[in-house]
Amino acid sequence: MSEGSGATTRYSKDYWDLVSGQIRRRWSVRLSAALLALLYAVAIYAPFLANDKPLVFTGTFYGEYRASHRLVALAAAELLAKAQQGRDGFLAWQAAEQARGETLEGSAKQDWLDGQGQAPADFAAWMELDRGGLDGRLLTLRRQLAPEHHAALDAVSDAAAGLVRLAQASPSPSPEALAAAGERLTAAAGVVRDSLKAAKSGEAPEPGRTVALQAFTSYPVLEALGWNDVYFMLLWALVLLWPLINRLVDRLLLHGDLEAMRRARRGKLLLLVLLPAAGTLLWLSVHGAAPPPLEQSSLKQALAAGQAEAVSAVYPPIPFGMSEQNQTETFRPPTWWPAAAIDDEGFYLTGARSLRTDAATGMPIRATPVEVRPGEPPRNAPARRLLGTDSLGRDLLARIVWGARISLAVGIISTVLLVFIGTLFGALSGYFGGWVDVLISRIVEVFQCFPVFFLILIVVSFMGPSILNIMLALGIFRWTGVSRLVRGEFIRLRGLDFVVASQALGVRSLRIIFKHVLPNALGPVLVAATFAVANGILTESALSYLGFGVKLPVPSWGSLLVETRSIEYWWIQIFPGLLIFATVVLYNLVGEGVRDALDPRLKEE
Repeated sequence: MSEGSGATTRYSKDYWDLVSGQIRRRWSVRLSAALLALLYAVAIYAPFLANDKPLVFTGTFYGEYRASHRLVALAAAELLAKAQQGRDGFLAWQAAEQARGETLEGSAKQDWLDGQGQAPADFAAWMELDRGGLDGRLLTLRRQLAPEHHAALDAVSDAAAGLVRLAQASPSPSPEALAAAGERLTAAAGVVRDSLKAAKSGEAPEPGRTVALQAFTSYPVLEALGWNDVYFMLLWALVLLWPLINRLVDRLLLHGDLEAMRRARRGKLLLLVLLPAAGTLLWLSVHGAAPPPLEQSSLKQALAAGQAEAVSAVYPPIPFGMSEQNQTETFRPPTWWPAAAIDDEGFYLTGARSLRTDAATGMPIRATPVEVRPGEPPRNAPARRLLGTDSLGRDLLARIVWGARISLAVGIISTVLLVFIGTLFGALSGYFGGWVDVLISRIVEVFQCFPVFFLILIVVSFMGPSILNIMLALGIFRWTGVSRLVRGEFIRLRGLDFVVASQALGVRSLRIIFKHVLPNALGPVLVAATFAVANGILTESALSYLGFGVKLPVPSWGSLLVETRSIEYWWIQIFPGLLIFATVVLYNLVGEGVRDALDPRLKEE
């Protein structure tokens, strides 16, 4: 509704306008929401914050080049052997058919070929796969060679493609054609093998034998991102920028019209979900799928071993991987702590671990100098190990950053699941009443008869420790509270005039439930959801602490606590515990603020 005349228009506030206004007036809710948004940003953008892969790397990969160079001729020979094996297998299969007087097809043909030790029936597809592996090795060489050497690589690729086409055109090519294609491939691979060896670093290349490698720029962190990483990074960037984007859209496109802004809410929400999806599809079309994640960066290992040389490299703020181990720094305290100082020999300078001889036996204690790898701060720099290390020398701060992904994701995803189940059952129970209400209420009571944590513990122990099992167990066993809340709201709302009028007009029950009643019953559900996220984080932490959480080496805040129970290594318990405590408190503050904002007695007219 609007009132007024001329250029002055006054709009009445709807339900969600009043709620958002109450939330904006509470600084504790706004501060808690901002800190939670920051925590989720740290978790989502973890690859850019804590990683042993450089963000940007310019240099040469001698080890990678030499390995691919050695395998080019071998891969070409294997491709030729597979073509010959496929031809022999096809001819043997034909001869067997003539001798048996019957035709073998499908699995029978495959079984016969396997029994004879011949190539599989789909050997042409296998050849295509092998050719792809050869082209991958050629690509590794190409990006480090000057353009004048690319013709030799193209010759190998063209010869391999011709051999594959020959095999796919006829399962039994003529011996002459197969020999000619094989000779072309072997000769081209021989040229690469004999004339494109990598010259040693700092040495002049020998014409016709060795070549100087060209430095190139790569983005290792970006290349390792999966589609889910890209989607949530784009989504969260939009979420963080949403207040600004929303304001610009309201002013420039909707011209401040409050009614138009209300109608555009669903469209904005849909765009918030679809735009990152479109960006992810574009990313996959350009970069393709990411390779399987590695526990430790091969690039960092190559730089440390002298198998790669860096012209320039930009590392993340925490230059350690999620599971990167350094056995010379096991259980090292935070490096800003005085007792963390280590000398050149690898001995601690102060504290209980500074002894050089065993107090009980008098035998000398062996120490190993700290290994400072490329991109890492110096041995005793305060910022080297800000939160210390664990029993395997893994950086605790890096594992906390990556562990936030698991802990926060469990809270959100399990809450979405339990809210969906609880809302569905509560809506059906409260709207229809009668035997439906009795049946669902008895199911709720059965679930509430058992301690939820022990039910989840039993299920996870039988199904195996995994993050998916934890989320499913949380959603399946914690929905009863939401169901009771929604049931009560539906019982209150189903007798109101707008519901009775819809029923009198013949509107279908499902439309009334989800279109008319449910939007007016979401207030208590939102409050319950915020507290459910906090409970989910606590439950996951407890399960991980008991050994039923995520599988190593993937960390979560709860699993970090179980690294040791010794008070000597106090940093292992303190820092993950503080983060769990702070996150739960923030969610509780947000939940209390939303609950107060939804209180009708506090709303302005």
